Amino acid sequence: MTVRRSSIVWLVLGILLIMSALLVRFIALPALSKLPTDFAASQRYEGSISALNQQAFASNDLANLIGPEVPVTADRGLSVDAAKGDTVIVTTDTAINLPDGTQQKDVHTFAVNRVDFSPVPLTAQEQQTLVPAEDQKAFEPHQGVAFSFAPNPPTDGNQIYDTVTMTGQSAIFTGEDTVEGRKVNRYEVDAAGPIQSPALLAQFEQFPSQLPKALVAGLLQAGIVPESSIPAVQEGLTSLPEAITIGFGSTNAMSVAVDQLFGTPLDIAQTQGLYVTVPIDGHDLPLLPLSVVKLHTAPADVTAVANDLAKNAMLLSVIGLGFPLVALIVGAGLITLAVLRWRKPVATESPDLELEPQH
Repeated sequence: MTVRRSSIVWLVLGILLIMSALLVRFIALPALSKLPTDFAASQRYEGSISALNQQAFASNDLANLIGPEVPVTADRGLSVDAAKGDTVIVTTDTAINLPDGTQQKDVHTFAVNRVDFSPVPLTAQEQQTLVPAEDQKAFEPHQGVAFSFAPNPPTDGNQIYDTVTMTGQSAIFTGEDTVEGRKVNRYEVDAAGPIQSPALLAQFEQFPSQLPKALVAGLLQAGIVPESSIPAVQEGLTSLPEAITIGFGSTNAMSVAVDQLFGTPLDIAQTQGLYVTVPIDGHDLPLLPLSVVKLHTAPADVTAVANDLAKNAMLLSVIGLGFPLVALIVGAGLITLAVLRWRKPVATESPDLELEPQH
């Protein structure tokens, strides 16, 4: 018997299909799941801001000390500026658009892993060589989530990086939900701490380092002290010196809806306050609001991000499951057919029959 030529073709095609399925599933799909080295995106936020009236503070005008809430929008850009292997340098650029036409800028640069977006520690040498020169000033080591949770985010052990206190803040899982057709995990952050951001602290250089006890009493009477601090400040006021050394602190309350598949924050609501603090019983308590910013993701952007995630999920499903499955089934079928029809019988000549003599 001889080998059928068609069986050889089917065998080769079957092996190629199975190999391509494995390559797509275990090489191409993980590569597609990484943060692209040319990634760039932006998102719009809406909300309000209230701030300390510097003129009223200088003149001790407690009635007008805190300005009214005014509506604002904010644009947050995200871009990958450099890459080396699975490490990328990412910059977040936030601009709060104030009603007077000015902007408050906030720029931070991080080193993260392309796969799970976790922080990547860099040595001083690595920072100099990997971080672009224009990002060196904004670069900072960090803890927790800088811009996105890991794909398939866990419910426990998550932290969100707070650029004001430069610390990782615990993100507590509060349940599952659906946002714009996407399944999400909801997390809450409720944290406070001293301001560590050099850029923010530089804005308070002209602020007095001490406040008179009488002014603190006046802030209590005027209802300006945050409600959470009032009992402790009232109780500890008598024990404070006539000139109270102050600090600067932040409160951070966030609610985040995170896509269960990609880990992308889909909907964010955040209230971050900056305060003058006073030390009472070993705690720095918020006393005087410097600014309170309330922001939430613009509804149109929530819808747009959800639609993009749905498209990406379908694409990954086709590439990661659909094609490999079909290729494996067809490849296995061709190999089976090739084996069953591997050889064909060799034609044999029939012996001549002797003619019977006719009578």
